[in-house]
Amino acid sequence: MGVLLALVLPLQAAKPTRPAKPWKALEASKVSIGKIEVEIGDVFDLSRPDENIWIGRWANRLHISTREGVIRRALLFAEGERVRERRIYETERLLRALPFVKSARIDPVLQPDGTVVARVRVRDAWTTQVNAGYSQVGGQKSLFLEIDEKNFLGMGKSVAYDFSRDHERSTWGFSYGDPQLFGSRWTLGAHIQYLSDGFVRSFNLERPFFALDTPWSTGVAMSQRRSSLYLYDQGVEIFQAPFDQDEVRLTGAWALHQPGDRVWRGGLLLKRQDTRYGPITTTGPSGSLPPPLLNDRRLRGPALTLSTQEDAFESFEDLLGMDTPEDYNLGWTGDVELGTYSRSWGSSMAAPFFRVRVSKGWSPSSEDLTLLTASWDGRKPATGLEDSHLGLSLVQYHKLTPNQILAAMAVVDLARRPDPERWYYLGGDQGLRGFPNQLHPGDARWSASFDYRLLTEQRWWGLVRLGYSAFVDVGSIRRMDGQGWSRAYADVGVGLRLGNLKSSAGRVILLSVAAPLNREPYQSRWQITVGNTMRF
Repeated sequence: MGVLLALVLPLQAAKPTRPAKPWKALEASKVSIGKIEVEIGDVFDLSRPDENIWIGRWANRLHISTREGVIRRALLFAEGERVRERRIYETERLLRALPFVKSARIDPVLQPDGTVVARVRVRDAWTTQVNAGYSQVGGQKSLFLEIDEKNFLGMGKSVAYDFSRDHERSTWGFSYGDPQLFGSRWTLGAHIQYLSDGFVRSFNLERPFFALDTPWSTGVAMSQRRSSLYLYDQGVEIFQAPFDQDEVRLTGAWALHQPGDRVWRGGLLLKRQDTRYGPITTTGPSGSLPPPLLNDRRLRGPALTLSTQEDAFESFEDLLGMDTPEDYNLGWTGDVELGTYSRSWGSSMAAPFFRVRVSKGWSPSSEDLTLLTASWDGRKPATGLEDSHLGLSLVQYHKLTPNQILAAMAVVDLARRPDPERWYYLGGDQGLRGFPNQLHPGDARWSASFDYRLLTEQRWWGLVRLGYSAFVDVGSIRRMDGQGWSRAYADVGVGLRLGNLKSSAGRVILLSVAAPLNREPYQSRWQITVGNTMRF
């Protein structure tokens, strides 16, 4: 009873209001920015007794601090400009989004001459990451190892090596990322991955909409994949076929209208996608799942794009990560893509195609957050709508106390004539933590997860914060074998949550054990997962 009262009584306290934003009054007074000062703090704050220990001092000596020029190039304001509150807070979010920045804050310091000094305070994250994970779900074991340097020589570039092995394949690869290509607003990303059954290559060069009032954006994205396509049922591989897919996207967009804190953008898209399949092979026990039709496709065509975004961001802590500000947009955002694949462009079919995505957030207080996302995409040749995917997700966070969080996620997906590589599955990888991966394939599914998360005040060496969780998952899928909806599967579990306090995102390592409440005869009684992949 005492434990129950300890959990319930804090709920009666008044919920805190959000802090005032000091830059608003300065903008109303038409104050100018006389000077910009940049302070870059070490990974460990040695002014704090809990971080002024041997590991903190050693880590600071080893760590190469971010160069000041990298931070200054990210700023959206300059000396001599009038204060614009939105640009100040946009810059804070832009800095926090950099993978080598742990925290960022911009404070005003009034000067006797009526100007203001913008003091940009940034704390570096520990950027040399060794990420490892292991899971055993339904008899399938998987592991991965990644060595990632997100701030090479303090220049903001990232280089990474990754290795993984699971029931399908072994992989290893390299990636490179540059958020300020040659000191500009252009971004570059490249990745090559060698698979035991092929390879994956990708390249992305883009000048994005980095601020609400950025006038234009353009980019090119290319990818190439050579591998095998594996299709499953009851957690077992049933079919296998060689699978090749190449894609190129050229984009350009412009700001059309900006009423207040909202912007409307329009643009053009050129899309090319080639998909090829080899002969399908039955690799598992024959059953009621029929082999899919594998039709090669050559898709080429233009599209018009329209998007809107509102600057309605708020910051929260301890929802997804630990001890790190998390920025969420509470305004309506959306984008639409309407085009047509044309035989005159070399396409193998004449088919309109589309993509729509909208999102919205709500937060009546700093203790509550609701996030809604809806999307729909597909194409429509003469034979009717195909590879159509309609998705809806709802995420809810509620803080019972500063260290107790209720988190929930509900997902509904509906497909029509999906391409085989985009079949839905239900299982461990899809949110049912007590079940095998790829439990059943289908063209519609729903799932819901409910977590109780307890954060403790135990922090070890300024590096790790301890937390616990208890969870329930439930879901069902409309099966591809024509047997209709599966029964509603459910599981319960508990886990440890270890927050990496020196990563830029407050990344959490999860160690969970889940038990199915209505398991299939072929699956084990317990599922164990270790990793840092979080759905919500």
